[in-house]
Amino acid sequence: MQTGNLPAGVPKPSETLGYQIIRWAQKYVVTPDGDRAGEPWKFTPEQLRYVLWFYAINSDGSWKYAAGTLRRAKGWGKTPLLAALAVVEFLGPCRFSHFDAFGLPVGKRVPLPVVQIGATALDQTEQTMDFIRGLLSESPAEKEFGLEITKSTVQFKSGKPGSIKPRATAGRTNEGNRPSFVRAPVDSSTGARMMSDSFSWMKSITGWAQTMDRISIRS
Repeated sequence: MQTGNLPAGVPKPSETLGYQIIRWAQKYVVTPDGDRAGEPWKFTPEQLRYVLWFYAINSDGSWKYAAGTLRRAKGWGKTPLLAALAVVEFLGPCRFSHFDAFGLPVGKRVPLPVVQIGATALDQTEQTMDFIRGLLSESPAEKEFGLEITKSTVQFKSGKPGSIKPRATAGRTNEGNRPSFVRAPVDSSTGARMMSDSFSWMKSITGWAQTMDRISIRS
């Protein structure tokens, strides 16, 4: 799925986890800066469409799209959206659980959320990590989920497994638990080559790229 070829309109409430995810984000995370700093987070109209389609499901609850590519001009809001999705994947109801009595999908949290923010070098992840910390700092999520928010990691104070961490694609030490969500870098100036490199990196840390639950490719 790419932002440039989203289907027309929006999916029905029975066809996506997106509506529940949007409500969750507006309840638990805050706007980190600007005139609305500290107020509940809100997606722009185009970001809303992306979220709804990114979390679209089939009639059996499986994902309609295994991956998403976000391509927009500088200043569109790619970093804020991907930061918000990282938080959703860490704490929110972003996996299909069941359909309720009205035929609407119900989401659940990832049991072991391992969210990785990728870039060619670690210092290139700073902007996204800063935004993630801003979304969570002094937010309802920070208190309810007992978060420890440091410069390099977001994790649980209780020691419960799960985290949001930066990862350098150029490194050779990307080992550990299989990621549940990866924001992988794609440099629009190098196009397909960087896309291939990103998937090669995901393969190196997951065993195989297709085993990923969700993948968000930023360009």
